[in-house]
Amino acid sequence: EKYNIYKGSQSLDGHHGSQPFIVDAEGIPEINRNPSITNMKDIVKSMNQATESDSGVFADLFADLFLNSLHDNELLTSALSNAHISTAFRDDSLGKAFEMVAKIISTRELRGVDRDIFFIPHSNWDAHNKVLWNLNTNLESLDNAIGAFSKDMKAKSLWDSTTIIQSSEFGRSLEPNGGDGTDHAWGGNYMMMGGSVKGGKIHGKYPATLTTDGPDILERGRIIPTMSWEEIMGPVAEWAGVSPDSIVDVCPNIKAFESVRMSVTDLFE
Repeated sequence: EKYNIYKGSQSLDGHHGSQPFIVDAEGIPEINRNPSITNMKDIVKSMNQATESDSGVFADLFADLFLNSLHDNELLTSALSNAHISTAFRDDSLGKAFEMVAKIISTRELRGVDRDIFFIPHSNWDAHNKVLWNLNTNLESLDNAIGAFSKDMKAKSLWDSTTIIQSSEFGRSLEPNGGDGTDHAWGGNYMMMGGSVKGGKIHGKYPATLTTDGPDILERGRIIPTMSWEEIMGPVAEWAGVSPDSIVDVCPNIKAFESVRMSVTDLFE
């Protein structure tokens, strides 16, 4: 199953299959939490279960999707009410997000799934000023959240089957601006960690020089990437069970980087 924490993301939408859930730090919002009458939910279900010989196909489809949504909402709400985690998470947005991910993972058997995908957004990295202060603050929060999450996964013997990927849609300029910050750029750094990940390795080509005279550097120190951000997603998808022949369907842009394409054995034990 697929879960967006706090808000939706295109990375989990896809073109086929089920749509992702959107949950917040408190879990999945209950539908009609304060009904005007006590049996409102039963009435709504009954109305959407009723069909006639002249019922429209679109109305039937809407009713089916709505009833499935009600069922999933009730199942996840009930599962999360009994979820158990063994680790204390920091009381900030990122800590709460990772705590919710840990709780959802703990309900996997009740939900009948063997793999989940989560997306957690984290803003405030667009540091056009006070870049050092922003980095120190954000990295401390990130370190605490991932540290608590990995500890909880290890306690559940799930760390070896867990992979965390940090990515961004754009990098930062190497040259500072006039406000003790950096500006939008192109190539950047991405991190990957997990119990089965071959850690301590750097993949990709390091620039021959970091000056604007270098062949990989544009104005203001904007680095031209040598690898697609999807490059790391291909091996991860294969590790998660996608067949090698289907990787191009999952990561269509990966075809432009065939010369540096990594395999699952490059990243995982």
